[in-house]
Amino acid sequence: MYVPAERNFVSSVKNVRSLKGLPRTLYTFSDEFIDANEELIGQVELPVNKLKFEYQKLNKLSWLIGEDFKIKLSESSSGLQASVPLFLVTRHIADSIRKKGKSNVKAISIEEEKKIKKEIQDILMNPALSEDVKKASLEILSSKFRYSGFINIVEEPEQNLFPSSQKSVLFELIKYANLERGNQLIITTHSPYMINYLALAVKAGFVADRIRNSGKQDELSDRVESIVPSSSFISPDDYAIFELDTDGTIVELENYKGLPSDKNYLNDNLAESNELFSNLLELEDLCQ
Repeated sequence: MYVPAERNFVSSVKNVRSLKGLPRTLYTFSDEFIDANEELIGQVELPVNKLKFEYQKLNKLSWLIGEDFKIKLSESSSGLQASVPLFLVTRHIADSIRKKGKSNVKAISIEEEKKIKKEIQDILMNPALSEDVKKASLEILSSKFRYSGFINIVEEPEQNLFPSSQKSVLFELIKYANLERGNQLIITTHSPYMINYLALAVKAGFVADRIRNSGKQDELSDRVESIVPSSSFISPDDYAIFELDTDGTIVELENYKGLPSDKNYLNDNLAESNELFSNLLELEDLCQ
């Protein structure tokens, strides 16, 4: 699933497919968001601001519910309009794949996989088929087999969110990626907070292992979980960070003892701003 940065669009437009000229990824994401809403039963707890989400199928309205207020998703902040669809679609697809994995839908061989890829290519490249027919054909084809995992590609999950909310959203994305071994989470980001919270998830997993080996689970496990939920722990072997340089080259960043290195472009800019502020303080002192 590719989650586009302009995903907040689906919160304010009831039928995205009635609009022409939008990126195909936005149409696909909108379809998944609609499916996620239609399959909801009751209220769902959201990872941001202790809110709950409710979808009224009769009038097709999405609501955010707080302790003492209720507001339409389309009238909420831009950060919520971007993060709520992201959360609901991720939850919907990850749970669907997990359920299929436990069903009697058969797994596929290498040869069958090649055949399916060709069928998918033929459907997608057929100019005689409408987008709706293509979607229906792909759904029929996929229903015959079991997916081995969910590849979640999220563009800028931090969009319009406070740092604390960025942390909550990231930990939820990691949680759903951890549901199945075949799942993968790919994120593009401009947020240094995201890199730092990723380091927390990695370090928490490492500390949890040390606690188990020390036999002090009863004493220390809850303290680790108060920082990072166990469902969002990451093994140092299960992640990589790549940096896109200003000249267009992509390099994999080094890590330090399994943790993301703080030597990266985002942190370098933070360090530069701190240094410049220090220079201004020195100039201020010279005025006395």
